[in-house]
Amino acid sequence: MKSKLTLTVAVFMLVATGQAAASSTEYTGITSIRYASAYCESSGNIHAISKRPAGVYRGKWQFDQTTWRAYAPPAWKYADPAYAPEWVQDRAALAVPYDAWPNC
Repeated sequence: MKSKLTLTVAVFMLVATGQAAASSTEYTGITSIRYASAYCESSGNIHAISKRPAGVYRGKWQFDQTTWRAYAPPAWKYADPAYAPEWVQDRAALAVPYDAWPNC
């Protein structure tokens, strides 16, 4: 009984602290945040790259490099936002404290 209780507590702690990672097939993503809509920005395409200006805005939330480096999770700051997993892009977008998306 003690080992079952220990396992239950350990799983609970991982979930409660956000350390339990969901697989990429389980993550459904977010479609809007307080300042923008992913469908307005990129039609929800996590690999979108802007045509005008050429390639400046990238990923689901159309980050420019300055905004991406300021708000992306530490391990992802120097990655291309258009190739970062959706959960990383969503996390970075949620961290932006101002309206970085004036057209949506």
